[in-house]
Amino acid sequence: MKFSLSLPVLRDRSHRDPYHETFALAQLAEEMGFDTVTVGHHHFLPGNMSDPLTFLTAVAMRTSTLRVGTGIFQLPVHNPVRVAEQVATIDELSGGRISLGVGLGWWPLEYEVHGSHFRTRGARMEEALEILRLVWTEEKTSYDGRFYSFPELTVYPRPVQQPSIPLWVAGVADAAVDRAARLGDAWLCGPVQSLGKALSCLRVYRESCARHSRQPEWILRRYAWIGTDRRSVEEEVLPAYVDGLVEHWRESAEDDTELELFRRMDAGEHVPPTEIAQDRLLWGSPDDVIAQIERYREATGCTHVHAAFGAGLPADSGLSSTFGSFEDHQAMIRLFGTEVIPAFR
Repeated sequence: MKFSLSLPVLRDRSHRDPYHETFALAQLAEEMGFDTVTVGHHHFLPGNMSDPLTFLTAVAMRTSTLRVGTGIFQLPVHNPVRVAEQVATIDELSGGRISLGVGLGWWPLEYEVHGSHFRTRGARMEEALEILRLVWTEEKTSYDGRFYSFPELTVYPRPVQQPSIPLWVAGVADAAVDRAARLGDAWLCGPVQSLGKALSCLRVYRESCARHSRQPEWILRRYAWIGTDRRSVEEEVLPAYVDGLVEHWRESAEDDTELELFRRMDAGEHVPPTEIAQDRLLWGSPDDVIAQIERYREATGCTHVHAAFGAGLPADSGLSSTFGSFEDHQAMIRLFGTEVIPAFR
């Protein structure tokens, strides 16, 4: 079982190294046995990273074995040839330790400002993924598409990883899941969707992989909070954290399961945080989290779990869209690394 981690964006503008706490968490994740750390991508929102690729370069330079990745990078917003150059540069600098996780996003403004178009985001993603694979695997190549065209060229530097830098593709709509099977190296599942929805998407993914003769590889993403005992997490953390998650899900959720949850809440029904968390989060004591991962593995066959501790708050919620302090995250990474990861090795 592989375990990955979402890095919180912790800024301290008064410090000479404003992201020193986030860098320290990445180094601790490497020490604790995590395979990969990821950062997200949003423009014009204070709690998010507008330039995750530059940031991941800094993370890679402060670690030696830890892989870095995006979770997710909004690929259709930007020119794919430029993205290919940037990611290949990180691949070279890190000695082949980057994966590019991509998705569509949900905010039209980000597309408009960068000269892209939100309504054609799915088709743009198709071309962009084709271009990344093309320029990373071939030299002296050209492309003529609906949105992107370029004459014969070679992208430099050439990737270190062969045959190509791994592409992780997110999405829950059937078309997006099929796209991950056809054009990606792995599908990113979640983190918002319930276990039932994840299973439905997984069936689509596996069927698409079979049709296209691709090996199904996928990563189960879950929001998370781990503590030394379940009661403290349930009483002191879960209510406020789940409230923040639900507020954020209202910004972007499209699945019927989440829409039904909002309908119940808007009708005045009290939905306990534990009910919302049950099929969506990893939470509680180390023993609780181990049991939850075992349940997910039994139901889905997953072999790669991505934990996002305290992540998923509304994107405009302040200087961080992550719940909890540096000390909270440091303790959770250490606890997960010493108690949970060894249970699956």
